[in-house]
Amino acid sequence: MSGSNNTTVYGGDEINAIVLDPGSFHTRIGYAGDDFPKVVTSSCYASPTDDAMTDSTSSSRIFGEAINVPRANYKVSPILKDSIIEDWDAAVDQYSHYFKTILNIEYPEHPLLVTEPVWAEHSYRKTMVENFYEHFDFAALYLAKAPTCISFQQGRSNCLVVDIGHDSVSVTPVIDGISLLKNSMRTHYAGQFLSDQVKDFVDSKQGLAVQSTYKVRSKTPTVYPEAAQYQERDVTQVTTSFDEYQQAKVWHEFKETVFEIPEKSLTSPNPQTSNLKEFYSLEVHRRMFEFPTGQSVPLGFERFQLAESIFDPVSYKFHTQELADKYPANNGELKFSNLYDDYKPIKRMRKAESSQSTPTPAGFGASTTTEARGLSQLITHTLSTIDIDLRASVAHNIIVTGGLSLIPQLTERLYNELCTANPGLKIRLHAAGNSSERVNQAWIGGSVLASLGTFHQMWVSKEEYEEAGAERILNQRFR
Repeated sequence: MSGSNNTTVYGGDEINAIVLDPGSFHTRIGYAGDDFPKVVTSSCYASPTDDAMTDSTSSSRIFGEAINVPRANYKVSPILKDSIIEDWDAAVDQYSHYFKTILNIEYPEHPLLVTEPVWAEHSYRKTMVENFYEHFDFAALYLAKAPTCISFQQGRSNCLVVDIGHDSVSVTPVIDGISLLKNSMRTHYAGQFLSDQVKDFVDSKQGLAVQSTYKVRSKTPTVYPEAAQYQERDVTQVTTSFDEYQQAKVWHEFKETVFEIPEKSLTSPNPQTSNLKEFYSLEVHRRMFEFPTGQSVPLGFERFQLAESIFDPVSYKFHTQELADKYPANNGELKFSNLYDDYKPIKRMRKAESSQSTPTPAGFGASTTTEARGLSQLITHTLSTIDIDLRASVAHNIIVTGGLSLIPQLTERLYNELCTANPGLKIRLHAAGNSSERVNQAWIGGSVLASLGTFHQMWVSKEEYEEAGAERILNQRFR
């Protein structure tokens, strides 16, 4: 809503808001009120290398599926890291491309809702507001926390959002539609972590040939340990970053097709689990994965062992020190600067007993040790930091979302471990059965939120931004 005398109302059926959900792996764009985004595109772009830069190509960036075409001296770069925009020039170019070229949007006719992660620092949020107001001429803007959007998509005002994504796993309590920053946790034991494990595992197998699909001209099917039989294309001028980007697609397909979560921990000292390796090595659990070279590898226990890392991050030992150093022990505790008080529970009539007081939230002096917390431990610790009057309600509404949550048997294993670790709470998990819905859940929630008739008072117009400034808007409107 504008702060000027000529107040403009944006809401309900009168407007068609645009929803932008920038993620580390995919960026989603579409119209509020739609069931799914119109655009789901890679959060990377291709551009000429410094050596190949000319006046005509200096501003040439390629987005979407076009970046998969092999080009001489073109590098592939990420726009975001941990859902934080790092390359603003590329981000503005990408959003402009889809807003104007693909969706044919007239900026003044639409307000824009942008999702953001809970760990976004104040300085980043300020830069974000300034860039969207300065580079685009949208009628109004609103920043919404991704877990809040997911809670709206599920219709649960009190919940715990567990987002298992590409760069990170995050656990965020949402109370009355407000994301609790102080109680949120995040680790990097997510999709990229598993991709690096797959790469390390494959590289350790002698005689296993891995090439990106674009490099293979022809192939003859073989089964490992038989050598791969294929012919390569001549792509000598392709950059290393492009090849790594294409190879990452192989690791991603590997995770999607063969990973499965074991029913119980593979590293537990419990005698009942000691024979799990033999059990998961049986023929019934074996799957074949075919690499682009035509070479297939049989996988039994290995596919469970690699997937186990979601729950026990230290269960897999990297063969290279470089990858091992990339993932130091992480307990998920977040540290914020300039953190505002995001939620204040109703004051009790009588001071609670010390045994029922809320523990010090993670990241604020509660712990001096660092351990590698897996998924179940991360959720259990987050639950322990929530106000005791809210804990039961939140535990009964745990929303599991994100692309990595689609690994078979993940929700079943998670439910069993949470029930065991929290016997005093009634645990209930909510995971969308539709895979498209689960991977787009934050965008869909933003679509629901922006299309509400009562949401009109939340929009901040460009006139109000110019009058009040980014700092004041962040403190008063985008809480």
